[in-house]
Amino acid sequence: MTITLVGNFFPAAIALATGPILAQSLGVEGRGQVAAATAPLGLAIALMTFGVPEAVSYAVARHPRLVRTAARNGFLIIILAGLLATGAVLAARGWLSGGDLDIQHLMVVASLAVMPTLLLGVLRGIASGLQQWTMVASEKVLASGLRLLVLLPLWLTGHLTPFTAVVVLAAMPVMGAIAYVRLPRRLPPAEVDTENLASKKAITGYGMRLWIGTISGVLLSRVDQTLITPLSSAYQLGLYVVAVNVSEIPLIIHRSVRDVTFVTDAHRSEDAKLAASARISTLICTVVALGLGLTMGWWLPILFGEEFAPAVPIAALLLVAVVLSTPGSIAGAGLSARGRPGLRSIALVIACVINVGLLIVLVSEYGALGAAWATVLGYLLSSGLNQFFLKRLFGVSMLSFYGIRRTDIVILRRYAAGVGRVLRPRRRR
Repeated sequence: MTITLVGNFFPAAIALATGPILAQSLGVEGRGQVAAATAPLGLAIALMTFGVPEAVSYAVARHPRLVRTAARNGFLIIILAGLLATGAVLAARGWLSGGDLDIQHLMVVASLAVMPTLLLGVLRGIASGLQQWTMVASEKVLASGLRLLVLLPLWLTGHLTPFTAVVVLAAMPVMGAIAYVRLPRRLPPAEVDTENLASKKAITGYGMRLWIGTISGVLLSRVDQTLITPLSSAYQLGLYVVAVNVSEIPLIIHRSVRDVTFVTDAHRSEDAKLAASARISTLICTVVALGLGLTMGWWLPILFGEEFAPAVPIAALLLVAVVLSTPGSIAGAGLSARGRPGLRSIALVIACVINVGLLIVLVSEYGALGAAWATVLGYLLSSGLNQFFLKRLFGVSMLSFYGIRRTDIVILRRYAAGVGRVLRPRRRR
């Protein structure tokens, strides 16, 4: 569990560290160009997996001796998906760039990373299915660490340009594949797949069921950065990306709570614990968001550069969106843990459609600030629907997800005491 948490936390921390480097070196316009070039890359990778890495992981976990068959079929499917995704990015680059030729050239460079990144996802699925968690965490740490190590000297020597930034951001995640060099040695003995449990049909079928449920969530979190440039400008996207960097700080805490909640509620569903997780996560996110929101008018222009000062109100709105979405996100984890992930998907689909409509209307008129308002409303709708479904099916009160109870304070104190005992140096006898 600790290894997994480290693997999730480290990339987020590195992203926060590299944000100011890119902003200070490239400026608002340059940072917007880099984001415009890499946003379609991230969106294509997220959408075009078709759930194959998860399907491979599932097949391997259930039938470890079929790992070679699952891997072979998974790689074949993902290669076809990669070709399709790369072609889609290249075909749409004229519109996605807003007609900017420089951004189009950067998109071509970024698109070269689509195929290897998708293949890396299958490797990760194999390792996860075999419960090689150290390898999975090492991949994430290695990829994000290398990104910082390459960006730093480029920045210090004055060679960090939109082009070199795109190359680093697109290529470094692929370097995480080094972590899986020893994976072939960990494979169990082979077995013939007589029942087609790891066939192309089985992997595609399972993957598609997952993919349909996750695609709207991906769009809800990524489509804004993809649409800002064609609907407004790279300058507005540059401001928005910095605001997103700030708003993701409380998300690091929330995602950890959400993931643990999913596992514990799947093992044993308890309404009181689920509601307590939502309240505690919301409390922590609110405290962090308030601390950031009340002070970022001072430190954001210093950290990212004075020209990013207009990002302050945008970041404030996104922080509000994070806090408002926290209870519903925990409720969504509860729905998935209790065997109803389809309802969570319905909530995400509805919120995604509304969000895209709001982006089209608001971004063209208000730029990045309009995108932030669209995010607030989309997250609020998704959160409310998840809580409504949980109440309708399992009778969990929506009000129980809000406020603070004495028992919540007790839980926080116990957790703090536990962390203190771990960190306190042991005395020698």
